Amino acid sequence: MAPGTVGSLPGILLAVLFGSFSAPIQVGAFVLFTLVAIGLADRAERASRIEDPRFVVIDEIAGMWASLLLLWRLDWPVLVIAFALFRAFDVWKFFPLNVFEGFRGGVGIVADDLAAGMLVNLLVRVLLVTGWLP
Repeated sequence: MAPGTVGSLPGILLAVLFGSFSAPIQVGAFVLFTLVAIGLADRAERASRIEDPRFVVIDEIAGMWASLLLLWRLDWPVLVIAFALFRAFDVWKFFPLNVFEGFRGGVGIVADDLAAGMLVNLLVRVLLVTGWLP
């Protein structure tokens, strides 16, 4: 399995673990995690001297968590659809997601995954509200 696919799974776990907390706690934990992810990704990139190294998967964790953040349902259909959409968007990086790849350092590593996650979150909300998601 690709590192990004495996790396996305802890994001699901974090979303489920924090999903029962209030919105401020969920958002606070997510923001704190994302800031740590940016710092660690930046350090890994500088230490390895590889731009956006594949072994760094903390960006996928943050992006997957963003896909599920503050959703009112975190059951299997939602988790599977969000995971599939997030992985597809992360791999294809179509516009506007590819714009974020131009950023440097830890911000550049994490930003495109966060953007993909936010887009997935929006799409899942639409699917839930319209009843298209069982």
